[in-house]
Amino acid sequence: MLVVAVAIAAIAQVFLERLGPEEASYEELRRKFWAENQKIVEQRLKGSLDQDNDINIDAVDSPHYLGRSQAAPASGQSKDSENKSFLEVRLEEFWDSFRDGKIPSATEVAALMTEIFTDRQDLNNLQTGETRLLEASKPILEIFEEASRHLLILGEPGSGKTTELLKLAKALGKAAKNNSEEPIPVIFELSAWRGEPMLEWMAEQMAARYGLDLQTGREWLEGNKIVPLLDGLDELGRGKNGIKEAIRAIEVLQENYGEQLKAIAICCRIEDYKNAVAEGATKRAGKNSAGPAQGRIRFQKIDRAVRLRELTDSQIEDYLRKRKAAYLWRQLKSQPGFMELARSPMLLNLMPTAYPEGLPQYPPQDREACQEQLFEEFLHRKLDPATWNLDRRLKDCDHKKARHYLAWLAASMEREEIKQREFLIEGLQPTWLENDKQRKQYNLIFGLIFGLIFGLFVGLFVCFFVEPTVGLTVGLTVGLFVALIVWLIGLLIVGLIYDENDSIELTEALELSWHGIKRALSSGLNYALIVGPIFGLVVGLVVGVIFGEKFGRVVGLKFGLIVGLIVGLIEGLKADLKVRERPNQGIRETGIITMMTMGLAILLSPLAYVVPRWATGQEINFLELSAQASLQGIFLGLWLGGGLALIQHFSLRWILSRRGRMPWNYAAFLEEARRSGILKQSGGSFRFYHDKLREHLAASIAFDFQPKRKKTKVEIYRRYAAQSFSLVALLLLLAIGSSTNVFNSDSVAAMSPVLLESDLVLADRIAYPQWRSPQRNDVVIFSTSDLKAEFPYPFVSRRILALPGETVAVKEGRILINDRPFENSELKLPADFVQQCTTLGADEYCVIGDNPDYPDPKTFAAVVPRQKIYGQIILRLYPLSRFGLVD
Repeated sequence: MLVVAVAIAAIAQVFLERLGPEEASYEELRRKFWAENQKIVEQRLKGSLDQDNDINIDAVDSPHYLGRSQAAPASGQSKDSENKSFLEVRLEEFWDSFRDGKIPSATEVAALMTEIFTDRQDLNNLQTGETRLLEASKPILEIFEEASRHLLILGEPGSGKTTELLKLAKALGKAAKNNSEEPIPVIFELSAWRGEPMLEWMAEQMAARYGLDLQTGREWLEGNKIVPLLDGLDELGRGKNGIKEAIRAIEVLQENYGEQLKAIAICCRIEDYKNAVAEGATKRAGKNSAGPAQGRIRFQKIDRAVRLRELTDSQIEDYLRKRKAAYLWRQLKSQPGFMELARSPMLLNLMPTAYPEGLPQYPPQDREACQEQLFEEFLHRKLDPATWNLDRRLKDCDHKKARHYLAWLAASMEREEIKQREFLIEGLQPTWLENDKQRKQYNLIFGLIFGLIFGLFVGLFVCFFVEPTVGLTVGLTVGLFVALIVWLIGLLIVGLIYDENDSIELTEALELSWHGIKRALSSGLNYALIVGPIFGLVVGLVVGVIFGEKFGRVVGLKFGLIVGLIVGLIEGLKADLKVRERPNQGIRETGIITMMTMGLAILLSPLAYVVPRWATGQEINFLELSAQASLQGIFLGLWLGGGLALIQHFSLRWILSRRGRMPWNYAAFLEEARRSGILKQSGGSFRFYHDKLREHLAASIAFDFQPKRKKTKVEIYRRYAAQSFSLVALLLLLAIGSSTNVFNSDSVAAMSPVLLESDLVLADRIAYPQWRSPQRNDVVIFSTSDLKAEFPYPFVSRRILALPGETVAVKEGRILINDRPFENSELKLPADFVQQCTTLGADEYCVIGDNPDYPDPKTFAAVVPRQKIYGQIILRLYPLSRFGLVD
């Protein structure tokens, strides 16, 4: 049968391979990726243009921000231009002297850099030979092309750097739509970079955001099929890696793949970039080492930087008029603090919303104070009780709680171990927990739920397989008892060894199409025939140790084939791309896949039960069939379908909700905050209106964040010891639990008073009879299948009377072993019991009952092969009045 099954599967595999390719073609995958990528760009770009009023921002083509020397000023330039050129010449002379080995002191270098950067700030609007003013209406794509597709975008916070990057992504995407030779622009948030190689990080980011295979992502990057648009270089300024490490990583990326990586754009705040360049140059100048060209912190392969200038008076006035807020322009003229804020497009966008009735009468003069007041007024307007929380799902979330929730989210996104600009509900991880108390609570809740579900699974399993032999009441009692034990075990194990920093891995989206189904069938057969038997062999060995070698082989083979088939089907159905288009989408998809996995397991499990019995002509027990299918479906759904990830996610959400960090219906809250304008939404992800607003909210709340302390070597060794001990304890307790038995009426009737119906006993099913040979007078449990005597139950209990090779007979109420009387005063036989003289084989035992009043002499004794013996009954556990050894 096995050979036939393998042959049929092989033929089916060949047939499926001929139906079509397993993987989507490059063109199809590229088309899907382009569509999803551009959808995200469009959503973000739409959210960045408040009231649909875009502001054309003046720009300066400024290579001097890269540390490049400038050309001499052209005739007709202003006096300021000549001064700037002089400073640039000073810088060039400085580096020339550096190359010649003349190392100035660190003080001289710092003074020179301060002078240059101060003058640069003053001269940002001037024109020289290399620094020229660009028209406000000039498309960013033209600037990018003129810069040989290697561009650095600099600007102050809120100046529109990200908006320009989005415009560039849209323009490049339009060119790539119908031309497969054109690369697809992808925006990467550098705030998520943690120091790994840049190419690997970008491939991982595309895998996380779009579900693109890691290998495919690397190939696309190396093959110039992707234009990396790196946003938020300044976000790394406060981290331990910093901007300098990111610059070096980008340079390494371009050195390794210089022939392939033909286009790149990077955004950064002016001040952060200047500080990184100045610090790198100053440190280098203070060392007596080889020339500075090797150590300067700057982009070597990017020749152009575009600096976004502040808004002019005419631009501010025109924008406010479009927003029907001309009254603000009249007031701004007399309020220098707010006028300075209005130079920033982001802050100007907020003013009509924050001050619909005009600016405050007595505003602060300091720019930072004005900015704080603007943010507070904006939040007050957006969280107004009259307009906030119109969603019935947030009935208990007032404006004060909303402010608190937003502040916590902002502060958490600022944390070093999280550090992100976009938030996905599905992206919540245990690292969002704040202190050891919350981490312990998370472990406890996860262990509680996991142990309860797994315990109920084992309990139902015991109930279904015990009930046919002892009755429903006893079966349920034993099942619940075992469930309690397993729940305690699960709680103990998870509490001891689970690491709260383990990431929550949700399942991926499925492609329910003809192509996906073909791929799933092919993958399912591959896994079932290759991975399944290997996995089944391991399971069979473990199960065989506890339940017997033959039983282990059968269970392992069936379980391995089912697991292999289901894993293969799920792998084959996985979509080539996955993009979160709605909040909580990943959670819903994981729940759906969990249910689908359960359904697949319930449908496939009967095949492993029915086919062998049908082929061998055995009777099919439909109750056992239903029990096996249901239990395996539940177990595999939780294990393979993502059920455990759901438990982790909701355990985390429950902790954070109970601690007042977020409402339970977080998706509804985030959507309400998006409708109010505090958050922006792109698919299923959210970001604050601007990073400055996020920073403002983060600074307004104080939490006692306690990063997880790095474990010492002693603690690590203790953890390993706890894991080892817990694993051994789990195996022992499972073995004990699986060896706990109650009895059917046949065992009770034949073995009374040694065994009674109320007894709960412990049997050795691990060492006995595999490594510990059965001895005379042992009370054992054995299988009655294929025995000469027809027992009414599949498992019964008797006492061993004779051993292999012995001759046994019962005549006239006397037991003869090897023709000699066997004297045992405690062993009494029924009056009409007769045993013909039988010589036992090398692996056979004669077993007999203890109750002389047993009514059926045909099943009072039997000859049992060793492989039919499942274990020795050792100890009575319950009731307590009968607790003790069974002998």
